[in-house]
Amino acid sequence: MINHQPEVSIIIVNYNVKELLLKCIASVYCYCKTSFEIILIDNNSTDDSVETVRKHYPQTIIIDNKFNAGFPKANNQGIAISKGDYIFLLNPDTELLNDSITELINYLKSNNDVSLLAPRLLNTDLSTQYSIQPFITVREIILETFFLHQFYKNRKSYFRKPIDKPIEVEALSGAAILMNKNVITKIGMLDEDLFWTEDMEFCYRAHKHGLKIIYYPHTSILHHVGASGKKNLSVMLSKQVLTKITYFRKNHTKLAFQVVRFFRLLHIVSRIIILNSAALFNANRFTEKAKAYNYTFVQFLKGQY
Repeated sequence: MINHQPEVSIIIVNYNVKELLLKCIASVYCYCKTSFEIILIDNNSTDDSVETVRKHYPQTIIIDNKFNAGFPKANNQGIAISKGDYIFLLNPDTELLNDSITELINYLKSNNDVSLLAPRLLNTDLSTQYSIQPFITVREIILETFFLHQFYKNRKSYFRKPIDKPIEVEALSGAAILMNKNVITKIGMLDEDLFWTEDMEFCYRAHKHGLKIIYYPHTSILHHVGASGKKNLSVMLSKQVLTKITYFRKNHTKLAFQVVRFFRLLHIVSRIIILNSAALFNANRFTEKAKAYNYTFVQFLKGQY
């Protein structure tokens, strides 16, 4: 349902996932009963995403970037022109299974103390996705270097037991986040220097401003994880590894930043040694990831964090 004054602006950033994008938009039109606008920001896709959306969904507002602006900047472009009272950041590899958007909006309307809200996300096999987490710590960075971080994450995980009611959390997945537009006025837009931790950093800023962040498990959205990133493993992996350095540089002490920087370098070098050695025995399995870590090392030396 669309009118000139939408209640919610649905902002979708796309990069070469045309088929998933079309399913995502179709699900919005199928289920969303409140008034909405869809703002699509395309990061220079080469799979005819923009042309196909224009053909099948001409009401869509499209920003057709001629370069890959990245996820945070592209979202900010959409936010800047949004007209809705609410903003819903939605990944192109998601699908609505019911009218989750209206249900989430109604929850915000009934709970004025809540600023950021996210639904349960489901994996492709319909299992619950671990889409909420505490803020990342220096300890976790160190443990990851030695393949021990998963034990630490499991101990801190919100999913140690089933979640059957709304709970307050620290960080939400950027795949599906609803907010009142005034949140942007209070804390600003997404940090364009980040990639893969921009959602955590956004929540961290909200937390510092005393805003309440809620995970709402009573409605679910399907999320096919990482579809865009899989198309370029080297870039995806380097961003995953190095963006955490940027996150600590911007949000924590100089000492924390230097410790994280050192252990990220140790992480990269250790993976290069392990993966390149393993590739000698099984090239098909390990070569691509070894190349990705080699690329990441070069980016580290260039200071791309």
